[in-house]
Amino acid sequence: MSAKEASSGSEAGEPGAAAKSARKRINLEALGRQSSIGDVSTLRTKLQSRRAQLNVEIEKEDKFHQGSKRLVRASSDHKARDQAQLEASFAESKIRVHQAELAKINSSLQAYQQEGLRSSQPPLIPFALKTTARLSVVSSFTDTISGHYHMDPAALLDQIYEFQELRYAVSNVTRDESGVESLLEYHNQLQLVSKRLIHPKLRHGLAFIWYDAINGLPAVQQSVTFEKACIIFNIAALHSQMAAQEDRSTVAGASRAVASLEKGIGALEYMKDRFSNSPTLDMSDELLSFLSDLLRAQAQEVRWEREQLEMKRTEPSTIIDAAHKTKSVAECYSPLKELVEDNSMKGYLPECWISYVKVKEAHYKALAHYYAALAHDHLASACKGEEVVGEEVRMELKFLYAVDSEEAQDAITASNQQYHVGLAKAHLNCAVLAHEYALKYNSYSRDLSDIKPLCQMLQDAAARTRAKKEEMSEEEGASIMAPAIKPSEITLKPVFPEFSSVEVEDLFRSLGPLPAFSAENSWSTPRVLTIHRGKGGLGLSLRGSRPSSVSAVEDGSPAEVSHTLAHTT
Repeated sequence: MSAKEASSGSEAGEPGAAAKSARKRINLEALGRQSSIGDVSTLRTKLQSRRAQLNVEIEKEDKFHQGSKRLVRASSDHKARDQAQLEASFAESKIRVHQAELAKINSSLQAYQQEGLRSSQPPLIPFALKTTARLSVVSSFTDTISGHYHMDPAALLDQIYEFQELRYAVSNVTRDESGVESLLEYHNQLQLVSKRLIHPKLRHGLAFIWYDAINGLPAVQQSVTFEKACIIFNIAALHSQMAAQEDRSTVAGASRAVASLEKGIGALEYMKDRFSNSPTLDMSDELLSFLSDLLRAQAQEVRWEREQLEMKRTEPSTIIDAAHKTKSVAECYSPLKELVEDNSMKGYLPECWISYVKVKEAHYKALAHYYAALAHDHLASACKGEEVVGEEVRMELKFLYAVDSEEAQDAITASNQQYHVGLAKAHLNCAVLAHEYALKYNSYSRDLSDIKPLCQMLQDAAARTRAKKEEMSEEEGASIMAPAIKPSEITLKPVFPEFSSVEVEDLFRSLGPLPAFSAENSWSTPRVLTIHRGKGGLGLSLRGSRPSSVSAVEDGSPAEVSHTLAHTT
């Protein structure tokens, strides 16, 4: 018996109870997820089902479009070329119609919220998971097992089907931590399986088909690296959706949302560092940066919401701190606003996202000015009562603005009633203008206009600012331009995917130890070599175990004689 046969034979046979239990669990989970997809009682499952249908339709029309374009280039007959051009245009039009519907699905922000929260809190912007076509690995794996490892693949059919079910399950994960674990489980199992059965050296012939999460166009790759990148993208998307469904009106809910967003940022940053040249736009460097910055802005926003729940609004120092932190939220949205106004982004991102980013930037800029106005109104009232501005408040004011000159800082912190009234009015004017922009951007999107909590929040904030401006209209103040408010420092901590948190057992361990029995090593057909022990033993030395290798053979020993006879017969 060969060393390979000895090694594989020691682990071959019926799988153990643990493996059977794991397969049963996976099959039950897969069935449960299929049942969930078929249940149209929730808005999100309806949209997800429709998304999958649209991806298939877009793929079909894209193939027809590409084929027609090739025919246009290849045809020398004018009539045939014109007909092919017409068919290509028709297919392109159908793709645009499907993508418009897909953009509508991506704009359904409230679908990712808990039903009870849709009427009480503005939604976050989550992004969709990439979907994939079902893949059969049976033929490829059985060919590799028999051709490369020279084993009977029938003994490993259960393991092959288990891996196939694992992959299918990642298309229908639940929107919670168990869904993240499913993605990590498949990723880790893929790491092991790729070293044995999906290596480029083996010419496995498997084609991984994944659809762009935003425009639905398909990408087909034989690269396991592409498969891994799609899984990690889905981990980030899943965390964005988990954040969107939290109740942010409580400190605990807001904290969970921030934690999910930080994990989403970490997954995207992990991708940016390790994957490049994506065949789909949603995983290009530009889009990954956009999505990462979007989650970062929303994480900062939710942290701000959490702090608002505990804020004491009557203390000047607290209000100044609120102005700092609100400006930092606006600053997070500012580069996103510039990016979505780029022509390439306008043609790709959903219009709802573009408008929402602009709304958030203007809204938080307005709130920052409103809080600054409140602070100066408090100080004006203190000066009117001939109170001296406290040293603590003076220090807070010095750091509120991005001004460097001591003269400007002294003027801002002086106990001068009219100066503080003038600054308050200047900030209120800026706030009113920014609120108008926020309401205007909101009206540009029908999807946003239909979100009542968002519209109510914007209208209430604008009305509150106008009321404050009206209240101060009779007070005399200096004519001053509002200085630029300095944002506070951002201390978000992106969390990379914790792959080690989900342990997996090598499905194909019966092939032999991975370091030896992998695609990197080539194996000849197993041969049986019978050695008759002599007086001095077999006459060979073995090294290692499972598999053992022959390190030395003595001249004239039974081992050398048997080996020579085996090669001559």
